[in-house]
Amino acid sequence: MQGTLLKWTLTLARGTEAVAAVLLVAVIVMNLAQVFFRYVLVDPISWSEETMRYTTTWMVMLAAAPALLRREHMEVSLFDAVRSDILRRMVGLLVHLCVAGFCLLLIVKGFPAAIDNMRQVSPAVRIPMTVPYMAIPVGAVLILINTICMMILPAETLATLEDGERAP
Repeated sequence: MQGTLLKWTLTLARGTEAVAAVLLVAVIVMNLAQVFFRYVLVDPISWSEETMRYTTTWMVMLAAAPALLRREHMEVSLFDAVRSDILRRMVGLLVHLCVAGFCLLLIVKGFPAAIDNMRQVSPAVRIPMTVPYMAIPVGAVLILINTICMMILPAETLATLEDGERAP
């Protein structure tokens, strides 16, 4: 069971990283095109800044989940030096529960907020504002999935992910 969960989690992480990487390349291309059009052709692109903003929001929310899985987010390691293994585990569980609770809050409040903005249209791109707003709850769902996996999977298995090794 743990092997299947780990494979599924890694597949989800790789997929979201790939999408985030594509979005990063798109932002870079749009930015370079905007600079070229603005300063060389003296005819700026009207939709590029807005599109880059929405794309960056999606990119960050998608990339946050695999970064959490590899423990690449900033953290306070106050209790890492504590000798009591039980206390360290309890603090780790408390941290995961806080992250999960915050993700649930983002999901519960984010989906209705995104749906409520269905009729609002972005000024330059003319897409429903549901599209950019949906990045928050979708990202929160991905982070919640990874947080639950981190609570279920043994620490030794997750440590191999942090080291960059291939998991079984």
